[in-house]
Amino acid sequence: MYTYKVMIHPNNKQETKIRRTLNKCIECQNIVYDYLDSFIKNNEKIPSCSDVRKWFTIQKRIKDNETINKGINLTKKEMIENHLDTLFYDVSNDALKQMVKDTYNSFVRFFKKLGKYPVRKSYKDRKKSFYVDPYKIDFTDKKVRLEKISNNQKPNRQVLNYINMAEKNRIPLGVKYYNPRVSYDGTNFFITVGVDDEYAPVKMRNKVDDRVIGIDLNNGKIVTSENISYPQPTRDSSYRKTKKRKKRLQKALSRKYLVCNPENKKRFKLSNNYKKNKALVIKLDKRLRNIKEQKHIQIISHILSKPPKIIVLEDLHIKEMSKRDSRIEKTYKEKQASKNITEASMRKFRTMLSNRAIKHGVNIIIANQYYPSSQKCSICGNLKEMKVDKRIYKCEQCGLIIDRDLNAAINLANYIKK
Repeated sequence: MYTYKVMIHPNNKQETKIRRTLNKCIECQNIVYDYLDSFIKNNEKIPSCSDVRKWFTIQKRIKDNETINKGINLTKKEMIENHLDTLFYDVSNDALKQMVKDTYNSFVRFFKKLGKYPVRKSYKDRKKSFYVDPYKIDFTDKKVRLEKISNNQKPNRQVLNYINMAEKNRIPLGVKYYNPRVSYDGTNFFITVGVDDEYAPVKMRNKVDDRVIGIDLNNGKIVTSENISYPQPTRDSSYRKTKKRKKRLQKALSRKYLVCNPENKKRFKLSNNYKKNKALVIKLDKRLRNIKEQKHIQIISHILSKPPKIIVLEDLHIKEMSKRDSRIEKTYKEKQASKNITEASMRKFRTMLSNRAIKHGVNIIIANQYYPSSQKCSICGNLKEMKVDKRIYKCEQCGLIIDRDLNAAINLANYIKK
């Protein structure tokens, strides 16, 4: 299955309804979470998914009546701040049903030891999404219509039911859609939909040869066994400038916090300037993620321009490398090194490379975590202890002098031959 993700540009009325749907889905998730969590705390067996859905149908009516009674003595502004400006009845029932299923499945995954224990959702979360029934969604070449989003009943105003998409002729028409969802990342709205593989865009791929490539990852650069190195996205000038700007804005936000109680708990003054700075920080945070992702895509595309037969990567323990233990006192250089390791997103790079390599028919092999790629001589196999600050490998047995990262990449390429 291939997934399309396209940005959408709703108008003010459509955006308001989308935000209300997102908030009601969060409220639905928290109601179901509290219900299932109560069974676990009392050491009781949780009910089936169908029983939970029937229970939530009753709760919707109760909550709507409570919202109507609360709204009698509240102003419109107070209702919006307390998320009481809409009812469950005004939101798509399919989105709420799917949210109940997703919450239930999160507990099932925990019992099967496939994930952590679920947590409650917050309205302040940047990433939000809701489900859309694939049989109630309608695409045109540059617009999409969603259920209960800006429904206009006037015959000459039906065009207002459609939301503009940022890309034209991107999503195929007249096909079967899977799991459509509308998401919000803090700045923009997106529509995500899956289609069969036969409707995926066709790309010309090069033939796979018999080469074996080893790739060594660190917080400074990505080195291949063919002596080609790529700097990490965090070393890019645009990334550093954006990070400095974000740091200045975060300092401006911290000055707007007020200590207003004897327990020294911080609370911010929700002024207009605070909201503007907060929106800018979210935009810059997204820009930093986009820079890293784009640089990783460029590196992967260059590596797979002539696809090898096998790519060997090292299984890195990022948490141990970054030394996140707060009980250990660190110097300034150690703190900066641990930050650079976590910001490099080496695990994400490995996932992206693996997904692209599978499409090109390239095999990915993960070397053992304790394989001494940096301590082993790539010619004679002599083992030598290497500290992190030593960047040149000098072998006393055969006299090899080589860059530490290149030596590690060559050893990874020879990993399958040992």
